[in-house]
Amino acid sequence: MQEPDWSSLPVDLLEDIVDLLPWSSRPRFAAVCKHWRSAVLPFYPAWLTPVLLNAADVGSTNVRGRHLTLCQRTDWEITVAHIDLVTGAICDLYPLERCSFDFVVYDGERRMFGIKAVGVLEVARAIRCDCGGWYPWEFSELSPDEPKLTASPATSPVLHRGLLYLLGIDGRLAVYDDRQHERGLVVLDKPGGFGPDRDCDDCYLFESDEGELRAVLVGRRGTPVRVVRLDEQEMEWEVESLGGRAVFTGTPATLMVETGVEWMRNRIFVPRLHSWPETIHADLVERGGELAFVPASAAAAARDGGAGEKGIWSCGLEPQQSSEFWETIEFFHGVWVNFRN
Repeated sequence: MQEPDWSSLPVDLLEDIVDLLPWSSRPRFAAVCKHWRSAVLPFYPAWLTPVLLNAADVGSTNVRGRHLTLCQRTDWEITVAHIDLVTGAICDLYPLERCSFDFVVYDGERRMFGIKAVGVLEVARAIRCDCGGWYPWEFSELSPDEPKLTASPATSPVLHRGLLYLLGIDGRLAVYDDRQHERGLVVLDKPGGFGPDRDCDDCYLFESDEGELRAVLVGRRGTPVRVVRLDEQEMEWEVESLGGRAVFTGTPATLMVETGVEWMRNRIFVPRLHSWPETIHADLVERGGELAFVPASAAAAARDGGAGEKGIWSCGLEPQQSSEFWETIEFFHGVWVNFRN
């Protein structure tokens, strides 16, 4: 008789061992043999690609890091809250009566900004006090004589190097400096636009992984046409390559991420409203500092419901690819969340 070897360990014992391993070690564990693989249940690493969070009917949203900030209207008041998307902890601000914001931004520390972008630009600031609460909102002064800016309705303001930038549909920018709160948003004369050949439906401002301000220009009938970078010395928009990165856009939160997946490089990903994959209910679970989505039931895990790129569409920057994506509809009631860090 042969003595039992490692490949014949009971499945329940293997499952106990797997539960002690970080998510990134499980594929190597499963590669040992078929028997070991049977002890590794399906999971979806949260660090591979950003997650599209459904934010329909919750008002203005903004994501910074792992925190979601939202501004929601009820029958008689406005409530602002920020949520830790990993722990589920919710911190509500006090209700704000008789006012609404088009955008709300949280700096992740002690500052919350509410922006009114229709008509005269206005900024409200709330500061967290040492006891954990918030001081009352401070509103900037209204300046009806200031230059007007028609804000892009599909992109949230971006905090960049301590300043808050709001993008106009013509490529101009409005800038807010928290140190000069009373001035509010100041509309810049430059950059003057996205170029003479501009022909796009929507534009999305974001800060790249290299710390630069960039914008995605979405062309007519839903086709992304190009990515531009702001030259902050000359204050001009320049057409820029993705440099092997992937861009996730089409919602108020646009992200640029490095990727080791070959087919995702130099591509733009936008959610769509048709051909969605089957929904799998999953829990966000942290193990050893890593996050993964674990299907709530074994039956759901056994079905191939969320793999692949069926629920999003992508395209490169080549013009000849544009005809493939005419049926796409933007999905503004969502927000990309990057759990990589």
